[in-house]
Amino acid sequence: MGTRRKDSVLGNKYGNWVIVEEEIFPNGYGQYVMAKCCCEKGVIKRQRLDTIKSGRSLSCGCSKREENNPKYKHGLNSHCLYSIWCDIKKRCTNRFAQNYKHYGGRGITVCKEWQEDFEIFYDWCLSNGWRKGLEIDRENNDGNYEPSNCRFVTRQINNINQRKRKDNTSGYRGVSFYKKETNWKYNISYDKKRVVGKSFKTAKQAAIVRDIFIIKNDLPHKLNFPELQLWSSL
Repeated sequence: MGTRRKDSVLGNKYGNWVIVEEEIFPNGYGQYVMAKCCCEKGVIKRQRLDTIKSGRSLSCGCSKREENNPKYKHGLNSHCLYSIWCDIKKRCTNRFAQNYKHYGGRGITVCKEWQEDFEIFYDWCLSNGWRKGLEIDRENNDGNYEPSNCRFVTRQINNINQRKRKDNTSGYRGVSFYKKETNWKYNISYDKKRVVGKSFKTAKQAAIVRDIFIIKNDLPHKLNFPELQLWSSL
């Protein structure tokens, strides 16, 4: 059996391959490294590491298949939306992807029409507010990548709308406990401003007032209680 490399390249990406395991073996000229690698399509193969690093092996063959498939002859492979599309599919389907545990590992999927056809995804993006510099955002962080749950926002808003942190003791987005006042407050950051609300006895009260502030000021932040949006329109 071979031994594990000290200067490991585990997790490195070459072409469409991601290295998931490697071993050193001796030969008549010194040694060579065998790598187990996973393609973006989920295919796992064992081959020499130098073959992968030199570019002689770029994928399981899916790249060539896509290149020769009329379905992929859209001429948009270099477009940034194509990279976004690939990244979305990878983190939802490739268990070796760096962020898989936060997406596919939590049961988040990509809708069938987007999963199978980039041009459908591309057309939806152009018709729903995409422009260069914006990021795709799921309105419901526990929901899937699908037209009814996605929008395009700035990186700042995308960061704001991430899932509640594990150390969030309030249970509500944007609500914190202030020990000195022994009360709960909400806070909202937008347009380089930071608003801190008044003190409330319960976290839920602070979360409700925060949501109302967001609705009244037409801010893009996610609500703790989406039903308030419906109530405000009545």
